[in-house]
Amino acid sequence: MKWVLNYDKENKFKYFLYNFLIVFGDVLMIFPAILMGKMVDEGITGGNKEVILPLAITTVLIVVFGTGLAYLGVVLIDSWGFRLCKKLRIKMYEKLNCLDSSFYNENPLGEVTTIFSDSYQIKMNMCYTIKTVLTAILRFFGALIYCFIISPKLTLIIIIPLPILFYFSNRYIKFSKKNYQDKREYLSTFNNFIQENIDSNRLVKNYGTEKEEIRKFRLKNRTLKNKNLKIRYKFINYNVTTTALNELICALLIFFGFLFVMNGEITIGQWLVFDSLLWCLKTPFEDASTLLDNWQNFGVALNKIKWILSQESKIMDGTLELNDKQHEIEFKNVWLKYDENYVLKDFNMHILPGKTYALIGSIGSGKSTVARLLLRLEDVSKGEILIDGINIKEYKISSLRKHFGYVSQTPFLFSDTIRNNVNFGNSKLKDKDIIKYIKLAKADYIFNLKNGIDEVIGEGGVDLSGGEKQRLSLARTLAKNPELLILDDITSALDFETELEVTKNINDLNLDSTKLIIAQKILSVKNADEILVLEKGKVKEHGTHKSLLKKNGIYKEIYNIQKRGLGYES
Repeated sequence: MKWVLNYDKENKFKYFLYNFLIVFGDVLMIFPAILMGKMVDEGITGGNKEVILPLAITTVLIVVFGTGLAYLGVVLIDSWGFRLCKKLRIKMYEKLNCLDSSFYNENPLGEVTTIFSDSYQIKMNMCYTIKTVLTAILRFFGALIYCFIISPKLTLIIIIPLPILFYFSNRYIKFSKKNYQDKREYLSTFNNFIQENIDSNRLVKNYGTEKEEIRKFRLKNRTLKNKNLKIRYKFINYNVTTTALNELICALLIFFGFLFVMNGEITIGQWLVFDSLLWCLKTPFEDASTLLDNWQNFGVALNKIKWILSQESKIMDGTLELNDKQHEIEFKNVWLKYDENYVLKDFNMHILPGKTYALIGSIGSGKSTVARLLLRLEDVSKGEILIDGINIKEYKISSLRKHFGYVSQTPFLFSDTIRNNVNFGNSKLKDKDIIKYIKLAKADYIFNLKNGIDEVIGEGGVDLSGGEKQRLSLARTLAKNPELLILDDITSALDFETELEVTKNINDLNLDSTKLIIAQKILSVKNADEILVLEKGKVKEHGTHKSLLKKNGIYKEIYNIQKRGLGYES
């Protein structure tokens, strides 16, 4: 609670004021019971009927005033709560967009996305649970004190079950704290399993493993059900216990109350006050299980939100802006380590403006890692990357990525129109420019769609083939008109004929861009100004296509294998 109030400290006073209105309005509801007792003792039993009307009017005014205050407070605090929810969600979304890829590698998507629903738990408890607890405590002690003033003996008798209620409440708190945390963590795992299966729906169908996936889901669903039932059974047992003890309080009041009335120790009006205020003594324990459940959910949700907001990117931002002129980029003795293994070892490369460079090698040789380092999705372990002689870490990350265009080997498309997918990095594009880049990327299939560039594609481009997604992704990057165009094995999902066309278009691109082509096929890199051959993170050979063929090394070996398989000439 303290953390939430400090987070929204500019509205802290308003929060306390709204709670005061609600609690004060609710606590006023004690006085109608007291006034009713006076009406009975003085007006009815005492025969002084003149006091009945003023007391009745006073009762009505207190009820109207108290209810009005509480209503106003609820409306105001609900508005405060929804604003808090909005503020927390924005802050969490901003934080998730600022964190680097290592965070997402370490934390499942299902766990991350459930955090947004946690903000509602914060709102519910800050706006409902806390004011309910405060009201219950004030009513409880207010009623207890007044009853003690009327009859200490009867008060002590009816509160006999209260220590037992405290004991069971304490046990329930200890149980629920541990088990709610356990359920929340398992729910994240459960959601992540569902997310993965939705994403891999086509793969599941291709392998015909639907029954196996359904079996796994049933097992996980059963485990979640059992965790919920365990909590629910404890909740029911606690409720039954508190209800029984509360009914015992009622029975004690009825039995001993009538004895005290008959003995003249209290009046009928005073007994009615006892009976009317009894709900103030019982309600805290009747509502305790629900309030405790809400509080445990609040604690778990708050810890998750605090955790996500406390995360920091391992990649620190720079301060320099990258200007719009062409730049020289140099990798100097670069090493990159994952866990205990180096994926790049003493890597050197000099990229001159307007030239085309290529990286070729087997899977796992470190080709894509070079692109990730340029985009600062990773930072070097040793060595440095220089842009115009300045370390890349000195530049703002947003400035770097603004000037670089990257097409990955696994493209992602939004569930939106083709138009909005293409102009994602350049929203000022006109339709004619969008069409130009679509043609440039050989994504002409778009013109055969019913709505053309206004066609809405499914989530992640699910309606398109791998090659169609790749070409649309390429069009999006070309539309950005980047200074450095990075193409990461983009022809892997294309048929041979389309690959030839796309490769030709890339070579003939009329863009004032430096190009870095990452590929496994000679066909994609043969026209580059310089080709680097990587093996196990090291540069084994470099040069032009012709000079590398003359060396009779790894490149020539790759060329001969692919030449036999695909039948193209040098």
